[in-house]
Amino acid sequence: MKRKFLALYKQLKSLSKTPEIMSLLVLLGLTGGVLVVNVFFIPPFLIFLSIIIFLGLAAALINSYLRLAQLRTEVQSRTLEFRAVTQNLGDGVIIYNLDFKILNINQAAEEILELKAEEIVGKYVSPDLIKNPRLRVLTQIIFPSLAPTATQVSSEEWPQVVDLELEDPPLKLRTTLNRITDKKGRAKGFLKLVRDQTRERGIVQSKSEFITIVAHQLRTPLTAIRWSFENLSKSLSEKPEFKEIISNGLSLSQRMLKIVNDLLDAAKIEEGKFGYKFQDIELTEFINQILSRAKPIADEYGIKISFKAPSKKYKVRIDPERLGIAFSNILDNAIRYNTKDGSVIIQLEEVRDKEFIKINITDTGVGIPPKELGQLFKKFYRGSNATKIEPNGSGLGLYITKNIMKRHGGDISVESNLGRGSRFWFTLPLDPSLVPQKEIVYEESS
Repeated sequence: MKRKFLALYKQLKSLSKTPEIMSLLVLLGLTGGVLVVNVFFIPPFLIFLSIIIFLGLAAALINSYLRLAQLRTEVQSRTLEFRAVTQNLGDGVIIYNLDFKILNINQAAEEILELKAEEIVGKYVSPDLIKNPRLRVLTQIIFPSLAPTATQVSSEEWPQVVDLELEDPPLKLRTTLNRITDKKGRAKGFLKLVRDQTRERGIVQSKSEFITIVAHQLRTPLTAIRWSFENLSKSLSEKPEFKEIISNGLSLSQRMLKIVNDLLDAAKIEEGKFGYKFQDIELTEFINQILSRAKPIADEYGIKISFKAPSKKYKVRIDPERLGIAFSNILDNAIRYNTKDGSVIIQLEEVRDKEFIKINITDTGVGIPPKELGQLFKKFYRGSNATKIEPNGSGLGLYITKNIMKRHGGDISVESNLGRGSRFWFTLPLDPSLVPQKEIVYEESS
């Protein structure tokens, strides 16, 4: 019992200096004074009644003010916890309510905004603040549509991930917006994470420019070497002693040229300069064109390709050349890493309740180890069993394919049973408005 009283005493002592308790003491003092005065001017019965009413009001007031004081202490404690947690984060943190009133920011956000917390916490942000040079960056972060370039990265409603490119000052930011909700799921405010990618993207751009220059320098002599082997193949066709050497040289030069072209494509994708020319195409016709080009390779490997075209026609908005590269990459893998006398089956299906069409490519190949499935679309990654079958390769084909699918507003995934084949599938939107307006770079960590 003594411990409980001691704990209560400490709690009351900690709350005694809060504004709410000070106000309560003043109010109780004034009310008590009024009660003392009443003793001299009203009958005893009314005095007794006043005391009862006073005690009831006092109890209610004390309870309410104690609760307010406790809530204030909790809020202050949580604010300190927030600052302690977010102070050392590399990403900026901005918290604001439904009226766009800034509630809190951390040190990283101060550095990105070039503002101190005391300058903006408690202030309301509105679009017209874009005219204020000091608050321009903050305004564009809160209202991404005001930024010179804003690219929606996320496909889900929450969290909302947007890449911003600002001009004054020149910044490249990735913002992640999420809601702060109550127990019933109602939005009470927003938390926005801001990552400054200016330096990071600058390094990536420099690396891409270097790869582009080197690849361009390599492509010219490799093309000349390939032409030389092709001419030799025609000129020395009647000399069997040279046939194998020329055939191997031609094959290696073509393979090296493919790797160089993949490097160039990957560099252009990372710079957002791959270049797309969209047009409305009938999907079945497009698939048949790709299959006609893949058939000679399939025949060479002894693989049967089958595609049962649906009776329904699907019109999609695509870049035939770029999507052709992606589709061919998947088909090429399905053929080269298949089993003897294997097959590749292409099927179309509509995605229920969504404006998308799914293209399935199922093979009877060697399959992919389960632990490697999540790595396939990363840059320079090649499956362990695929490397044994074909040692040479850039590991860029599926990375490029993923980016092309994302640029078309779709996605790609894979299912596989080791030793029993794989099923790659990708989606394309049937609604042209779902195709992104700008190039999207698929991030390996996503």
